[in-house]
Amino acid sequence: MNSIYQSLKKIHRRVRKAIKAQLKPEISQRKVRAFIKSKKDALKPYLFNALSPKIAIVVPCYGHAPFLEEMFESIKNQTQAADQVIFVIDHSPDASAKILEELIQKYQAHTKTELILLHNEKNIGQAASLNRGIEYSTCDLIMILNDDDYLMHDCIETAIHLLGEYPQAALLGGHSLHFSSGQLVNAPKLIQAISPLDQIEIDFRLPEKVLQYSKYNDINMTHSGSCFYKSAWQAIGGYYPDKSERLVHFSDRDFQLRMNAIFPVILSNITPLSCWRNDSSVDQGVNS
Repeated sequence: MNSIYQSLKKIHRRVRKAIKAQLKPEISQRKVRAFIKSKKDALKPYLFNALSPKIAIVVPCYGHAPFLEEMFESIKNQTQAADQVIFVIDHSPDASAKILEELIQKYQAHTKTELILLHNEKNIGQAASLNRGIEYSTCDLIMILNDDDYLMHDCIETAIHLLGEYPQAALLGGHSLHFSSGQLVNAPKLIQAISPLDQIEIDFRLPEKVLQYSKYNDINMTHSGSCFYKSAWQAIGGYYPDKSERLVHFSDRDFQLRMNAIFPVILSNITPLSCWRNDSSVDQGVNS
């Protein structure tokens, strides 16, 4: 008798969840259409492929001091160096600023990469910090790296190659390897050790696809390792610090959805571009 009750309870839960998803989807198509309409007359690039594009890595930094050295190592070990790396310290209450100042001082003389440290006078959140770093950059391409994550060592090389293969795409996003403290040392570090460049499976998504999305992860890409053209960032209005203006709650997923609502994007759904730390605090409150 109890097993019948439990079965009925599970069925009721599934039905209730399905009805809720239909009546109140995670992504409001009304908001999506309103955003598309608002950008109807905006100047938008048609093709993005730049000859030998310059690339900047932008790293918003808040509350993750213990992980900064590992994150920095993944930048140092890139098979193709970034032209700029811009760290934005979002008035972090820990030793993030001091650690990064020391890392930059040690490494700057050994690289042609321009290492830049920006300090926010007050905590403005991840979205606004990203906008500040991207606005500061003089590069064609922007790659995002969260301060507690880790880039695959050929992430830049791979991103530039893939975006060159798809000149209509404004943004590349991808899968990630999940790790916790102590596991990173044994994790694969090269994308091309997992899959050769010409065998990476790419999902090409036109803007029309966004009108079919109902859940956050219908466009499923890790923020770290994602790469986009600065001109496209400008065209869609950058990251939205104001949560009431977003299509969905989280600033990274909102940005990706708005990008795909206006431009084609490409996703590496199987091959990882980065390593995502799963045992640290995620962005919360004003920092999401």
